[in-house]
Amino acid sequence: MKLSHLGVFVCVVLAMGCKSKTETIHPDYQPIVESVYASATIKAAQQYTLYPAISGRIVQLTVGEGEQVASGQLIAHLDNTGAAFSASTAGEALAFSKTSAKQLQEIQAQLSTAVEQAKLDSLNYKRQQNLWAQNIGSLSQLEAKKLAAAASKNAVKALQSKLNLAQSQLSFNQKQAQNNQGSASKNLSEFDIKSDISGEVFQLLAEKGEWVSPQKPLAILGNSSDYLIHMEVDEVDIAKIKPGQPAIIALDAYKGTSFKGHVTRIIPIMNAKSQSFEVEAVFDERPAQLYPGLNAEVNIVINRKEKALLIPLSSIDKNNVVRTKDGDVTVKTGLRNLEYVEVLEGLSKQSEILIPKGK
Repeated sequence: MKLSHLGVFVCVVLAMGCKSKTETIHPDYQPIVESVYASATIKAAQQYTLYPAISGRIVQLTVGEGEQVASGQLIAHLDNTGAAFSASTAGEALAFSKTSAKQLQEIQAQLSTAVEQAKLDSLNYKRQQNLWAQNIGSLSQLEAKKLAAAASKNAVKALQSKLNLAQSQLSFNQKQAQNNQGSASKNLSEFDIKSDISGEVFQLLAEKGEWVSPQKPLAILGNSSDYLIHMEVDEVDIAKIKPGQPAIIALDAYKGTSFKGHVTRIIPIMNAKSQSFEVEAVFDERPAQLYPGLNAEVNIVINRKEKALLIPLSSIDKNNVVRTKDGDVTVKTGLRNLEYVEVLEGLSKQSEILIPKGK
């Protein structure tokens, strides 16, 4: 009896061991879409962070979060007490430089008088020379007229040099005053922080009384009527991406729903840290409500075929070898996605492929 029971047990074990651990499947014709996956963030069109051009304390905020603004509209005003004083001083200096033109008028009047006096002295000297040639008058009178003519001539030269110098100095002072006033006015205007776009104030990053600087932002603004999908595409996939390709967008905020879009822009430089490229897309259809910063997953469709001979990706190894009932077969592949791969050569719809059970 013991031997009989042992024989039955051995037979059962052998029978279990002989059971097949594989199952058979056939290739099948189905549509296939090949795509590139990318993580993404939603941003408003023209979205940017507003930084002040100079440092200062906020004395006034003219808008609130969620408000619409126009291009050039005032967002905040910084304390400009010192800048206003400088601008006022520069304006006064410019005004003073213009009043200095009166000095030129005085010198010009002196020069005109000196020119007339020089003409008169020169005429008197010539007359005295004519009299002296006729033995009329004394030598001392002739010398006196000569000295007077020479002195008048030198006076004209001196006043002309004085006028030229005054004109140059006045021109320089006026230009310097104008430049100083322009710089002061520009510096004063920089205390008014304005929007570069027409859009929405998404977030204020500082409050009234806080100190801001070119390194500390004031606000985030953007065009809330239009949104962009900013994707990071791995460098191994970037060569497959082209503007116009369809994109399927899945938003974490809208689980179970996908939205259509298309690629619009490829930033042609790689981010060295992430080893990826930035790619932009727009919505062709979009949810009713979007917010900047929403996370998304995007599949960029790079190829599509309505009828392709497909096998599971798990049934083919890295060398494109498929295990069949007739032995291992090396196949030529085409499109592939995360589940299936297209077979171009090596298998038919009647081929029997062996795969491990449960796969």
